[in-house]
Amino acid sequence: MNERERFVRTLTCDHPDRPSYGDYLAFDSTQERWEKEGLPKVLSRQQLFDHFDFDHIDIWGNDCLPVNGAIIPCYSSEIIEETEEYTIRRESSGDIVKILKNTPPPAMPQFLSYPVSDRKSWLDLKKRLNPDTPGRIPPNLAKLALDSPNRQTPLGIWLGGTYGLIRNWMGVENASYLFHDDPALIEEMIEHLTFFYSTIAANIFETGIQIDWVMFWEDMCYNHGPLLSPNMYAKYCLPFYRTMIEMVMRHNVKVIMLDSDGQINDLIPLWLDVGINVMHPMEVASGMDVREIRRQYGNQIRFLGGIDKRAIARDPAAIDDEVIPKVSAIMESGGGMVVQCDHGVPPDVSLVNFMYFHDLVRRLFEKG
Repeated sequence: MNERERFVRTLTCDHPDRPSYGDYLAFDSTQERWEKEGLPKVLSRQQLFDHFDFDHIDIWGNDCLPVNGAIIPCYSSEIIEETEEYTIRRESSGDIVKILKNTPPPAMPQFLSYPVSDRKSWLDLKKRLNPDTPGRIPPNLAKLALDSPNRQTPLGIWLGGTYGLIRNWMGVENASYLFHDDPALIEEMIEHLTFFYSTIAANIFETGIQIDWVMFWEDMCYNHGPLLSPNMYAKYCLPFYRTMIEMVMRHNVKVIMLDSDGQINDLIPLWLDVGINVMHPMEVASGMDVREIRRQYGNQIRFLGGIDKRAIARDPAAIDDEVIPKVSAIMESGGGMVVQCDHGVPPDVSLVNFMYFHDLVRRLFEKG
C-alpha cells in the first residue's frame, strides 16, 4: 500500500495496512532548536519527512496544489513608523500591524486596522478576488492532472472558508458587529467567496485531476467555543460549504477536512451534516479530546492532530499519558486518526521528546 492509499484509507476508516503518520513541522524556530540538538542543518520539509521516516503527507507543502486565494493585486506595503522596540507597517494584505522587534517567532503582531471597514472598502477588496486572475492555479496544472493517477503521495487543495476570512478582513470585533448590523453585506461577502472558490475548484477539476483531499479553513473558535453562534453560522456560512462539498464529492474526493483552532464542539454537528469528515487540529488546551468526540459521533468523524503539544514538551511519562490512551481508543473504535501535535510543533519541544513521541506512535500502531 503506498502513502497515498494509506492516507485516504486512514481518514476514511477503510482498513489501511497501518495508519498514516507524520507531523506538522511548521516553525523555523523549532527546527533551529533541533539543529542545536543534533538534527542535520538546513533540511527542507521533504528532507525532514525522510529524516523522521514519516509518510509524505505534507498537506501544507509538497502534497498541496498551490492555489493562490490571496488578493490580487495586493495592497501597497509601507513602513509607517519604526522605533528601537517596534515597527508599524502596512502589509500587502491591507492590514496595519505593530511588530515587536525582540519577540521570537511564531509571535503574533498586534493588528491596528484592517482592509475592510465598510461597504466601500469591501468593494475595493472584492475586485481583488477575481477567480480568473492569472496566477490563481498552477501553470503546470495540465501536467499535474496527467500525472495524478500515478502519484504515490496524496494530493489535495485548500479551498478557503467563510467566517475566518471575513474576520481576517475586518477583525473579530468589526466582523461580529457586522453579522448583526448589516447581514446583507455578510451575505454578499459569502456569496462572493462561494463564487470565488467554486470557480477556482471548477477550473481545477475540469482538467480531470485526481484529488484525494480538500481542506477548508475557519479558525473561528476560542478556548470556550465559537466566535459566532451556531445558529448564525448555519444561516450564513453553511451555504458555502454545501456548494463546495457537493462539488468535491462529485469529483470523488473522500477526505474533506476543516481547520479551526479552539473549542469547536458546538460546530461539529453542523460540519458533519454538510459532509466534512476530518477535524484539525483538535486543540487540547481548548478542551478538545478525540476520545470524547469519537464517543459522541462514532467513526463518521476522523482527526488530523489531537495530541497536546504541551505534553510533548514535558517528558516521556507525560507523552505516554497523553498519547497511549488516545491512540488506543481511536484504534479500538475503528481508526481514522493521523496522530500529530494539535498544531505546529513549538520550539519548547526538544528533538529527543519529538522523536520519543513518534517512536511511541509507531510502537502503538505495530501492536494494533
